[in-house]
Amino acid sequence: MKIQLPKERLLRHGMIIMLVCAVVLLGIGIFMFIVGGVSSGYIWPRFATPTAISITWHTPVFAGLLFLLVAICFLFDSKMTKQTVKEKQTYVLDEIKYFLQEKGFQKRGYNFFKKNGKIGYCVNIQYDKRNNNQVRFTLNVGIFTDDFWLKHLDFKHTGIIPTFPKEHDCAIRKRIGELLPEHKDKWYSINAKTDVEELWQCIEVELTQYVMPFFAKYIKESYVESNHIYEKGRKL
Repeated sequence: MKIQLPKERLLRHGMIIMLVCAVVLLGIGIFMFIVGGVSSGYIWPRFATPTAISITWHTPVFAGLLFLLVAICFLFDSKMTKQTVKEKQTYVLDEIKYFLQEKGFQKRGYNFFKKNGKIGYCVNIQYDKRNNNQVRFTLNVGIFTDDFWLKHLDFKHTGIIPTFPKEHDCAIRKRIGELLPEHKDKWYSINAKTDVEELWQCIEVELTQYVMPFFAKYIKESYVESNHIYEKGRKL
């Protein structure tokens, strides 16, 4: 579960709340000015006589302007607060982690694994180390089976199945781009101008609509073998 939101998002949400309050109060003040209405009431002090008060259109207008001023301060603060590329990278990785953990995946480093009987689902975050001015990464996914491991990857013939296999141990191995409609290699980029919330929304959609359904197709070990797909991903 997420503990906190990034400061940029908090500032944005705060600005929206202040703007909504400002619009409502200014609307009330303008309405009272047009109709010439006055709101009356009483203040009931604990140890004193109740005092009658009247509120004119000036009060909501003044409060609305005050909220508007606070919203403007939030706006300037959000523009001055810029995340570094490293902070943006951390934010996106955390979102991926939260998403997969909610689906039952465990995490080790940049690898995620979910066990489902004699098969398992793997996700790996692969970085492009050649880029210095930005962070580029892609997602590798795989279907692990006990049978494939014992037949093809247990080179020392130990008969021991790894408790946390990685994507390169899988019978079926794919890049996320292969699962998308375009069927092109897909890399995500993070630089100084990247809107990380927009980037995460894109990744979340692709994980939800393409990666999770891909895993859902393989719920039994026999499903992997009957398709003979593992021959394309074997590590021999």
